[in-house]
Amino acid sequence: MPNNDKSFPETSESHSLLAPLIQTTKDLTKIISDEITLLQANRPKEMEKLLPLKNQLMAAYHKEMSELGARGGLPASGNGTAARSLKQESRLFQTVLTQHTRLIKSLKTISENMIQAISHEVIKTQNQATRYGANGSRPVNKSPTSITLNQTV
Repeated sequence: MPNNDKSFPETSESHSLLAPLIQTTKDLTKIISDEITLLQANRPKEMEKLLPLKNQLMAAYHKEMSELGARGGLPASGNGTAARSLKQESRLFQTVLTQHTRLIKSLKTISENMIQAISHEVIKTQNQATRYGANGSRPVNKSPTSITLNQTV
């Protein structure tokens, strides 16, 4: 009597089709988490060394997602443990990505506010009324001027 149980090969096949995408998602989640750690530790310069791997993983993720779409999406890939694992990793990836986006936006806002505060202070010091000297000319300040910013980051 032939074995008509196709669930095991199908699960194995769907796992083998989804395994690269699952691993790429895990790796990308890890590298973005590492970036978050570096940003929180005020070491953004160290993120440079992560960039080549991150770009490679993003390209692989895009490729795997395109291939998944070409195969008919996740429903066509089965609903076994591989699909559940992919969904779980994707949710974790989205959570980390959201956290990364929020951190980047907050750091951008802080940087913009600091630049704005510096420019306002420079404008304020440059717009001080200058008076003509005894010889009929305005005094030229050739020495550096200090700027005080009362802003805590």
